[in-house]
Amino acid sequence: MKNIIVVGAGRFARELLCWLEDSLDPASERIAGLLDDTMPAMPALDADYAYPVLGSIQQYQPAPGDALLLAIGAPQAKLRIAEELAARGARFHTLIHPSAIVARTARLGQGVVVCPFALVSAGSDVGDFVTINSYSSVGHDAVLGKGCTLSSHVDITGAVRLGAAVMVGSGASVLPRVAVGERATVGAGAVVMRRVADGATVYAQPAKTL
Repeated sequence: MKNIIVVGAGRFARELLCWLEDSLDPASERIAGLLDDTMPAMPALDADYAYPVLGSIQQYQPAPGDALLLAIGAPQAKLRIAEELAARGARFHTLIHPSAIVARTARLGQGVVVCPFALVSAGSDVGDFVTINSYSSVGHDAVLGKGCTLSSHVDITGAVRLGAAVMVGSGASVLPRVAVGERATVGAGAVVMRRVADGATVYAQPAKTL
């Protein structure tokens, strides 16, 4: 039996618990609980979520059968925590919601989250710990570096290149063959038409550097 443990107990965790429930194979998988470093400072999970908080992320030690799912949206924090957990020998769960479409020629790394009604198209390469939120699409032959987060309704078009730890806001589009540098932020609703430098923040239509 695979024991799936959600890392983070905030609002995004509540979403992922719903998507996990939709996608579990009950014969071989179960949701064991959550890890969070901010408890008990943050409110406890609602009565709708009958899963225990097992302890802190910092104190967690991997056990046989455990598989971790990161419910962390901020890309750089997500990668830092993933690296810390991997150094302890943690293994990670990949979540693909049943309503999502993933082409058979797409490549997905470990710990990827593909939320409801998302699309990962042919020949795309999605790195470790990438989060693709609901109704977002990754076009053919696009490459998403590790740790990227796509908010909802994002359009990553064909042959786009996102560096590691890129954050893309809701409703943003990156036009074909455009490259976005590592740790960059694309603001909500932006249309990216030319290369974005490492660490830059762009916004508006067409996207401008902040």
